[in-house]
Amino acid sequence: MTLPENKVTQLIDLMNSVSTAVIPAQKPIIELFNIAMDEKTVDYLLKLGKECYKVEELKTIYHELFGGNDEDWNDFWTNRLMKYSFLHPVSETQRDVYQILSIFPGWVEFAVSGPLNEERAAMINKFMEFWGILKEKNTFLLRTLSNYKNMKALKNGAPPKVSTLAARGREVSLNRELTTTQEVLTAGDVYRILEKNKDEIAVMNCFCRTYKKMSKDEDCGLGLPIEGCLSVGAISRQLVANGVARHLPYEEACAMMDEFEEKGCIHTTFHYENNANNDELVICNCCPDCCLLYSGYREGAISKVHNRAYYSPKMIDETRCTGCNRCAKYCPTEATYYDKAKKKLVFHYEKCIGCGQCVNQCRFDVREMVPDRRDVFVKTKKPVK
Repeated sequence: MTLPENKVTQLIDLMNSVSTAVIPAQKPIIELFNIAMDEKTVDYLLKLGKECYKVEELKTIYHELFGGNDEDWNDFWTNRLMKYSFLHPVSETQRDVYQILSIFPGWVEFAVSGPLNEERAAMINKFMEFWGILKEKNTFLLRTLSNYKNMKALKNGAPPKVSTLAARGREVSLNRELTTTQEVLTAGDVYRILEKNKDEIAVMNCFCRTYKKMSKDEDCGLGLPIEGCLSVGAISRQLVANGVARHLPYEEACAMMDEFEEKGCIHTTFHYENNANNDELVICNCCPDCCLLYSGYREGAISKVHNRAYYSPKMIDETRCTGCNRCAKYCPTEATYYDKAKKKLVFHYEKCIGCGQCVNQCRFDVREMVPDRRDVFVKTKKPVK
């Protein structure tokens, strides 16, 4: 049964209202909602709005809307709301209080990142249809306008306004400020987060590497495993209980991080409400080979690379550079490479997200990472044909 489109678009607007990462009501997104939801779930979530509720309050609202007994409620809570992560704890300090979750990053990832099945595969494919639109819509006019607005806002010291594609392909600007949605951390920062959450760490499948394996039957070019996204705190318990993630002992999590760092991961951290000022939810160990965020940038999708960085590379001795170009292979935003014609190491500071892989992968100590806190928006480039 197809869901009423007006209700779906209302729910998309509602989920976007609790996040700074806006996913427009494009056709594939509407179809994705139809896979994961029934009309009862849509009605319930619309009734909740973006308010915060304790579980008993959520149960009361269910009975007011649909009647039924506690067994009906428990089934709805377990097999709808929790299974698909439509709700999550408000914060680490309010674990017993729940709020509707955003679309992506948000419930889509949490719903599909468990063991692959037919439904999860269908949801992933629908989201990737939408992602393809971001590349198709990368016209000169839209690209120039988007880059201009975002860069102007950064130069003025204010967060960019959210600007995205509407359901029928035109551009719309939402009249609210965009706080940095994610931050890029060094491995040392991630280890400190893991230590702070020693008893509450879980690992789930990477959305991006899962799709690459599904669509091309290829593994990550850097040799990274499907299991790669770490969740911490209250959300990790929820994902383990829902069968999406598995609990990870602290020592195993650190060993996994050692492997990720050696293989060239970019540690991109997402937070409650997709706001880098809030508590951490998930640490995605991304790579330029598979990651939607970074491979999408390289291929010319409308850029979603808007990160908070804490470090940047500083040159120690450029004469040590041999021109091997390992830095270019691992840099997710093409901020650095060796120009063979000019025999010179090139670095574009405005593209640098501070991941540190140009330093980690270099065998000759050409650069070092130094503290440099800033927000970075990497301009969309022309689509790669």
